[in-house]
Parts: sequence; structure tokens; C-alpha cells
Amino acid sequence: MLLDNDTDPVIWRGPILSATVKQFFSEVFWDDVDVMFIDMPPGTGDVPLTVFQSLPLDGIIVVTSPQDLVGMIVGKAVKMAQMMDVPILGLVENFSYFLCPDNGKEYNIFGESKASKVALAFDLPLLGRLPVDPAISEACDNGEVENLNTDWLRPVTELIEEIGGEKV
Repeated sequence: MLLDNDTDPVIWRGPILSATVKQFFSEVFWDDVDVMFIDMPPGTGDVPLTVFQSLPLDGIIVVTSPQDLVGMIVGKAVKMAQMMDVPILGLVENFSYFLCPDNGKEYNIFGESKASKVALAFDLPLLGRLPVDPAISEACDNGEVENLNTDWLRPVTELIEEIGGEKV
């Protein structure tokens, strides 16, 4: 929605990214918002740095996936947050498993879960493991992800309620 053609890439360097993040937070009328989620790119780049330095944060939830390389990137992001005194609320593993509808078995199509190991290494609570589920993709594509009725992230919603958000 920022460019004339929705297939054009947004090619911005750090200073423009940083200014846009700040402007989006400070100049958009957010009305009466109890909880705001900011989905950031992985790693320790300009966007996380700007968010950590510029926005009032109650905490972050670190998202990982079973791949080893992701664990390394998560480790760097966790250390960055710790160095910047940003509270880390916990860890969620995405793409954790596939629950086969035919036999009810879990299959680790992206490898064995390492969420418990990563959470333990950084002394973080493991808040949930999200499956690979076509219903999630469909809900996202239809702009209806908030209508999914699952318990996968119940610990996350309870944590948000605990730190001041309304009942989810």
C-alpha cells in the first residue's frame, strides 16, 4: 500500500526504515489500543533496533522454528534484547510439527523441535509450539486470523492479560 504497484519491492536503507517505524507508531491514530503486536523481521537489524530504542515496550515474544540456523539467529536477538534491557516474555516455536488428519500423529517436517532446548539455554518460558496447519494459512489469507479458535497460544494470551491487556 506504500507503492503504486503492489508487486514492487520496498527498497529502503536503515535511516528511512527507522524513520518510517517511528512515524508509523507516533503519527497513526491507534484509538484505544490495549495490546499492540509488532511483527519484526528476524535478527538484529535496523527495524528491531529502532523498535527497541524508540517504542514503549512491555516485552517481546521471541519466535523460533526447528531449524538449527534459526536457533543461532534467535540467540543473537535474545542477547540484543538483553543488552538493551528489553524484557523477553518467552519463546514460541512456529512450524513445530504437522498433525496428520488421517492418523492423528505429529510429524516434524522441519526437524525435531528445539524449542525446549533454546528456551532453557536463555532461561525463557516456552509459551507454545505452533503446528503447520492449512487452517492458519487460510485464515491469514482471508484476513481472519483472529477468528481461529485454538489453544496453541493460550499461555501467550494469559501472559498478555497478566501484564495489562484485556481478556482475549
